[in-house]
Amino acid sequence: MRRLWIAGTVFLIFCQLVASQRSPLDELKSNPAIGSAWLGVLVQTTDNPPKTLYSLNEDKRFMPASNTKLFTSALALEKLGPDFTFVTPLLTDGQIEGENLNGNIYLKGSGDPSLTRDRLRELAKALLSKGIKFVKGDIVVDVSAFSDNRWGTGWSWDYLLYGYAAEVWAIALDRNSVNLQVAPATKEGQLAQIFVTPPTDWLILDNRIRTIRSGQSRWLILRDPWERVVHLEGQIPLNAAPETVRISVPSVPHYVGETFRTILREEGVIVDGNVKVGLTPPDVIKIAETKSPPLRELIWWLNKVSDNLYAEMLLRAVALKEVGQGSVADAMRILEQQLQDWGIDTNDVRLVDGSGLSRLNMVTPRSIVKLLQVARTRPWFDAFKNSLPIAGKDGTLRTRFQGTPAEGLVFAKTGFIGSAVALSGYIQRQDGTELVFSVLVNHYSATTRQVQSAVDRFVTSLVEGVALSAKALTSSASSN
Repeated sequence: MRRLWIAGTVFLIFCQLVASQRSPLDELKSNPAIGSAWLGVLVQTTDNPPKTLYSLNEDKRFMPASNTKLFTSALALEKLGPDFTFVTPLLTDGQIEGENLNGNIYLKGSGDPSLTRDRLRELAKALLSKGIKFVKGDIVVDVSAFSDNRWGTGWSWDYLLYGYAAEVWAIALDRNSVNLQVAPATKEGQLAQIFVTPPTDWLILDNRIRTIRSGQSRWLILRDPWERVVHLEGQIPLNAAPETVRISVPSVPHYVGETFRTILREEGVIVDGNVKVGLTPPDVIKIAETKSPPLRELIWWLNKVSDNLYAEMLLRAVALKEVGQGSVADAMRILEQQLQDWGIDTNDVRLVDGSGLSRLNMVTPRSIVKLLQVARTRPWFDAFKNSLPIAGKDGTLRTRFQGTPAEGLVFAKTGFIGSAVALSGYIQRQDGTELVFSVLVNHYSATTRQVQSAVDRFVTSLVEGVALSAKALTSSASSN
């Protein structure tokens, strides 16, 4: 009887402890940073069927920002497979006569988002290895694999200058963007020093940033999205540290072709003709090819750093494989069918791009949590989960959750565009089980950092709640 009485007392004390505390969701809703913003939350266990722990507006649509990449990643892994690789061939319609290649060379884009200058140099060396020193023809860049090129639907014009909104084509080079660094000159009145990495002659710099003796650093970049001239205006003080911004590169196919021409020249191969964008004829010969890392590694990069270009190219690559043409419309039809197959209500998902840059994207917390639950049952789940940023450790969560109970235990995709914050993923519990969650916040008036902090506190409380319950039981039992 005494044991029953002790157990009952422990249970009552535990219930009183729980009842006396506000729930994590109540705390989130009352946080001043949330205010009158639109808030959607769903937290579930991974039981079969799952149990819902917290929910608020889980069936309402929100702008998901980069949580869109969860859908893109899952679709790419499902349709292409974790070991899929992209192949970019170098082809020719000409004949080799001594040191001359009489004909054109073709770079045929296949949707590889990871192509780099080093890999282009490998192609150049392969051409040189055949004894070719002169190409008597043009460099033709073929981007016909994708029908939807340049920018995504609904992207804001003020995004397009920056590297996070780089042009989307069937071929890419170094993420279709460069780092532009502004540093003060050595003397007052002189123009600032501008450094572009990787170096390129494709961009033309119009530098009007002056070095001042003291004061604030104030400068800006102006460039029409399709223009090569980059206008820089403003001021930077003598003692200022260098400042870096990543900017997009215009007319990517020509940029890739001109960069390849430069690399060929550096390797000792001269191209007589021009750089053109065109189609590869059927009667060509393959000179060499370069392969991407496997998709699991591309997905890792996509989600850890939230790379928009990778997301957009992988979305189109799915359509290219499935229907032979890389169009967003076809990719979305494929996604809709896949969502149906996974038991996700397609009315909960309305996407127009693969990255989440568009403000026309709308999803519900319910659809995201269902996707995360389904992913756990798929053979590619390890690649999917491993690609998610880890709280306080890496990726876009590297500086968040540090020093909290959530550090290292939350694997989640971040998201942010103007007035939209998202965080969705998995919480690893101490007993080895998991929680699946999605938090979407739209139309807030606080700073983005304040909203992110409020969301982080909510997620941390989910981790703390597990430990608190166990601690409360242990403490109550020992006191009896």
